[in-house]
Amino acid sequence: MSDATEGQGRQPPAPAAEPIAPRTVRGQPVPDPSVTPLVHYYRAEVSRGDVWRLRMDATTNWAIGTAAAVISVAFSRPEIPHLIIPLGGLIIILLMCIEGRRYRFYDVWRSRTRLLEAHMIVPFLLPEHALLQGRWREQLAEDLILPSYKMSIWRATGARLRRNYVWIFLVLLFCWVVRVMSVARARGQEYVFQGHVETFEGFLHALRFGIIPPWAILTVVGTFYTFILGWALVAGRVEDPDAFVYKRLRNRRSLWPL
Repeated sequence: MSDATEGQGRQPPAPAAEPIAPRTVRGQPVPDPSVTPLVHYYRAEVSRGDVWRLRMDATTNWAIGTAAAVISVAFSRPEIPHLIIPLGGLIIILLMCIEGRRYRFYDVWRSRTRLLEAHMIVPFLLPEHALLQGRWREQLAEDLILPSYKMSIWRATGARLRRNYVWIFLVLLFCWVVRVMSVARARGQEYVFQGHVETFEGFLHALRFGIIPPWAILTVVGTFYTFILGWALVAGRVEDPDAFVYKRLRNRRSLWPL
């Protein structure tokens, strides 16, 4: 076979494939092998946050159920003293502290997901407008190696008090005043609620419980609710981790015009 025939049977060599340039975020290469673990890690942190959010909601449900039970018992029979309602407030305080502890755990996962959303997802969506930069990788790695709370227990319980528990305490206070002002009168061999107190002297007389003078009960209850009010006001001066959501809702402004 001649050389010409051999040349006609040969196929020309295929052109070499051009190397694929790695994707970049504001000039920084982001290879696929590093993106995939971060995506799965982001999903894991969201799942953790959902679990602790459900635990927080469960504690709030316990507090609402406890308040409803205490109020129902207080108004069920006139023989039951009205002090059961303020004592129920102490149980609500305990549940609020438990929810504050759970809120601290929730804030750890929430802060990590916000870090990934702001510094990894936003540049992928809008690379030309992404302004959030910094050493977020080092910050996330340090938090994974040495995890820590992002807020104090005072700040966490204050946030839950402002959002949920202040309304529970107001309902307890209203029901306690109504219970004290309710007058029980004898009907046959039992007492029933009939009428209400119309004067302040009658209100003080209804406050009396055993040997405890009415002014002592009124002072303790007033101090308790003054402490609750001061707690809410002082904690309100500290920035709530989720406050940016409420600010955005009030302002109703977007970063980029649609």
